Amino acid sequence: MQKPLITHKSNFEVVIIGAGIAGSVAARLLASKGISVLLVEKDSFSGKTTACGGLFDRPYFDRYVNDPNIMEQEIRKNIFHLPWGDVVYECNQVTVKRRIYDRYLAEKAKKAGAELVNSVKAINFSLEAPGKVTIKLKHILSGKEQKVRAKCVIFADGPNTLAQKNPKFAKQVKKKYWAYAYAYEVEGIPVPKDEVHIYFAPQLFSWGYGWIFPDKQESNVGVGTLLSQSEGKKIKKKLFYFLNAFPPSARLLKDRSIKDKKGGHIPMWMFRKLTDDSQLLLGDAGGMVSPLFGAGIDYAIDAAEAAAQVVSDALTVNNFSAEFLKRYEQIIEQRFGRDLRKQMLLTRIILLAKKFGKLWPIKILSVIAFGNKYSRWQKIKILVYPFLGKPRALRETDKVLNHK
Repeated sequence: MQKPLITHKSNFEVVIIGAGIAGSVAARLLASKGISVLLVEKDSFSGKTTACGGLFDRPYFDRYVNDPNIMEQEIRKNIFHLPWGDVVYECNQVTVKRRIYDRYLAEKAKKAGAELVNSVKAINFSLEAPGKVTIKLKHILSGKEQKVRAKCVIFADGPNTLAQKNPKFAKQVKKKYWAYAYAYEVEGIPVPKDEVHIYFAPQLFSWGYGWIFPDKQESNVGVGTLLSQSEGKKIKKKLFYFLNAFPPSARLLKDRSIKDKKGGHIPMWMFRKLTDDSQLLLGDAGGMVSPLFGAGIDYAIDAAEAAAQVVSDALTVNNFSAEFLKRYEQIIEQRFGRDLRKQMLLTRIILLAKKFGKLWPIKILSVIAFGNKYSRWQKIKILVYPFLGKPRALRETDKVLNHK
């Protein structure tokens, strides 16, 4: 008996690989315009294996969600715990569980008219000419393979994207700037429900951090650091240290049962070239993650909106050349690309500071990222800490934190 097809259609206008946030939002926007879209997800449902804290700015949540049950908590404060004291920012953010949020977005894309296939992996693609792409799919459970054709393929499939089969994209991968993070769910909420807590300390990492993000019934707890700074495979040990022995967090987390465990790579170095003939990269596939704080959800949504706009225009004029699609890169640069590239430069400076001692990356980060919370004298105290005592942050400022 012949195995059933993955999809009964063999031709689409757009194939999107990866039904995470970026892929699902792009699929929804394109399908709502009557464009035929195939949305391909390797897991049995979207968000199943994503390792992420699930914190991002409230306006981005509100754009695509009208169900309050998808939100875990409204967050009003970010509290950064530094070796010399805390820095507190007001904010307007939310936490979500990615296995719920991503699945919701994928289903919304399906309702808008996109065809969603789960447990299907895109294993290869080939370009005949601009506007003519063939994508080879494989059903993970049955082993069934099928080829589909499209005018354009959008890669939203994470750091190990299939797009790397294109040398133009492969040569831009900078794995030394990739991070690895473990995100666990633990029982209960050990901090105020409207606060997230982020910990910078040399006992954890010279360049990295731990976090506690409250959800409804549990908390998302984790640690992350650049692979080049992880001292081999000790990141998980640091997580257990964060849970059980690091004094500021262990007093809140020790002996709490673990409900869920995830880990994954975070590509914190954005590509300069995000398009080629009939190809666009979104989200983690293009390294659209803050190299200072690991935030990427806002960027993913911005990129999805830009991609939908440009691909829709390409379909209108039937032009899928790299030159036409380059407009997507221009929009990205205007929305957040310049900011991310500044962060990339600052990251290089911070990593160089490690040569002067484990505390120096945290010092440089504090002066750069939290400088508006310190007077000039207090910044000097940070740089020479602990010789002039503990620096003190300004109690009140009009600065509100967002993820961009």
